[in-house]
Amino acid sequence: MSPIVSVIIPTANRPHYLPRAVNSALAGMQQNEIEIIVVPNGPDESWKESLKPYKNNPCVKIIPIQEANANIARNRGMEEARGEFLRFLDDDDYLFPDKAIIQYQLIRTSNFDITCGAIDVINSYGKIIRTLKPPEFNDFCESITSPIGFHLIHAYVYRKNAIQGLTWDPHIKSRQDVFWLFKLCQTKEVKYIKLNEAVGVWQHHWGTRISTKQDINDANRITAEALIQIFKTLEKTDRLTEGRRRSIAQGLWFCVHAAFFLSPVYWAKIAKVARHIDPQTRPIQPIYQWPLLRFIDPLIIMWALYPKKFFMHLRRNYFLKHKSDNYW
Repeated sequence: MSPIVSVIIPTANRPHYLPRAVNSALAGMQQNEIEIIVVPNGPDESWKESLKPYKNNPCVKIIPIQEANANIARNRGMEEARGEFLRFLDDDDYLFPDKAIIQYQLIRTSNFDITCGAIDVINSYGKIIRTLKPPEFNDFCESITSPIGFHLIHAYVYRKNAIQGLTWDPHIKSRQDVFWLFKLCQTKEVKYIKLNEAVGVWQHHWGTRISTKQDINDANRITAEALIQIFKTLEKTDRLTEGRRRSIAQGLWFCVHAAFFLSPVYWAKIAKVARHIDPQTRPIQPIYQWPLLRFIDPLIIMWALYPKKFFMHLRRNYFLKHKSDNYW
């Protein structure tokens, strides 16, 4: 008998978190209802000790792969999954079993293809610092492409046949969850429902990572290019609604605002694309809505802010670098 839900957990170098993720997915579920597919990826073998308690558990399947690539691991898990519904869970995050079960019941008893719940964000001490909720869109593509898009992957449960043929891109190294959802929006038309209750936890790892100009610029550039490609596909396939047009344009403006000071000529071109898609949209950041500024071209405001933002970026990285160097 096939399980109802398959939970896919890629793992690498986090043996101390892994059992928590597995236990949270198993809790409250009957043996015939759930399968946990853990995919250790890469040379690290610390997972072996962590997963010993599940050695004889028929609900837990362990499939190691050689490639140190989380997206390849997720694809491998999808190949093995037998459940009617799929969920992805990172090894350092976990679910609230009672709320996850409500989510499974909702999608089982409806004609929706995807359900999405809220996620609690915790710090390294386990304290909840905020709750992230899906935006107030009833359309999946609008929700995903808007600048307030909700991309925490374990918030979602998918009807397996609704995402048939979809795979995770192994070449994407950052924002993997974002581009998975972008790809889903671009290639599939799905029915979507959201819950405002938290169904799981995102473990936020604080640190003093120094973001280079290239990091910020590249991340926003590939996001903007993906949004433009989504627009073209939706337009070509006659799936472009006014709401989707507006969300994509606002998503582009968000990228422009975030990275303009790093490559102003390039981002000015992207701003023109956003205007072409929806001439009425502006960046959602408060400064562009101020009474004295809301009638001014956003690009003029960005040029005015350019020296200050560039200097603040350099100063932040300088202090982070020296703080890290002096820490002992």
